[in-house]
Amino acid sequence: MKLAIFCDFDGTITTKDVGDALFRKFGNFEKHWQEFIEGECNVRELNKRLYASIPTSVTLADIKEFVIQHEVDAYFLPFIDYCKMQGHSFTVVSDGYDIYIYEILKKLDASIDKIFCNKLYYENGKFTPSFFGADENCKCLTASCKRNVVLTNSSDDDILVYIGDGMTDFCAAEHCDIIFAKSQLAKYCNENKIPHHPFKSFFDVKRTIETLVAKKNIKRRNQAFLKRKNAFEAE
Repeated sequence: MKLAIFCDFDGTITTKDVGDALFRKFGNFEKHWQEFIEGECNVRELNKRLYASIPTSVTLADIKEFVIQHEVDAYFLPFIDYCKMQGHSFTVVSDGYDIYIYEILKKLDASIDKIFCNKLYYENGKFTPSFFGADENCKCLTASCKRNVVLTNSSDDDILVYIGDGMTDFCAAEHCDIIFAKSQLAKYCNENKIPHHPFKSFFDVKRTIETLVAKKNIKRRNQAFLKRKNAFEAE
């Protein structure tokens, strides 16, 4: 059984949310997050405001030096090796930015099939975000659209697996057959009665997948299949 696995980055592959930490360190996170919570701006505008709040004295080198210090789940690389051995595809889908995602994965020497994330441009002391797949037809809480990555990087025959922890994972996870959730995503799944597997680390994810395979309990989730079908029909 081959799986198409999609995985969040911040707080899932890394032990903490690198993006939030970056803005708390260099920008004005609390102010602009509150503006977002109160409905003064959407998530794309939030990102623009956060990057605009970084002083011009902060350089690209400063950002890279800070983000590279963040820890990664100790079982992440063994899980990647497991996926390759089993022939499962593994895609990183993040509402974070290439500036730290590629730096951290490079440090790990992690070989990932595909990486989808936002891009950050730096010129004359100014940081400008660019979003990789924003979709006006999708109302998810992402600057880009994780759901569309899931839909366009899988086939009808695939069993889709989603691993995540936050608000930006809600919509994409709902379209997947098997969900691994912690933190805000687990809370959302509980509140909306969405079947999922709680996890703390990729050790838990690997062990659960192995158990499901052994029991021949890898199957399509009907509600997820219908959501995928409706999403394609809406385009």
